[in-house]
Amino acid sequence: MNIELKRLDMASVQDHVVVFQYESPGHYKVDIKETHDGWNISLKKEDFPQSFRKKEPEVIVSPYKGDSEIYGAFVGGREVGFIQFEHQAHNGSVRVWDIEVAPEFRRMGVGKAMMDRCRARSRELGARRMVLETQTCNLKAIAFYRAMGFGLAGFDASFYQNNDLERGEVRLEMALLL
Repeated sequence: MNIELKRLDMASVQDHVVVFQYESPGHYKVDIKETHDGWNISLKKEDFPQSFRKKEPEVIVSPYKGDSEIYGAFVGGREVGFIQFEHQAHNGSVRVWDIEVAPEFRRMGVGKAMMDRCRARSRELGARRMVLETQTCNLKAIAFYRAMGFGLAGFDASFYQNNDLERGEVRLEMALLL
């Protein structure tokens, strides 16, 4: 399959909304135990009593995403995915804000091609690492990021709601050192 990547003009996607959605049978349970001399923290994969479903629309161009670059992935002239990332010079990082592949084109190399482009661009920009956010319950995304070389960089146990630990949806930060 021939995948063509094209940089998209921000103005052309100004009003573009994407719906991020996934279903997951489990999550990495975050367990935090405070001790007298610190904390014991573990992340262990376990099943949910019933599948977790997430469906969230998001505007692509947003002020909090800074001066991002957006690349579309095209197969036979059809846009089948995109990646959006921002060089954050203050800390030498490139933040991957969004990556999405049309469901019928997943596991066909589209996501890898976009990540490879982001990695090459990150090196051109002199970044020391790539970082991204996902959730402990997005098992397919975590598996993909790990396959791309990302590792755990941290987590936020109350980023989305005050009961993220109980719900099993904890923000994970993952990083790939360049």
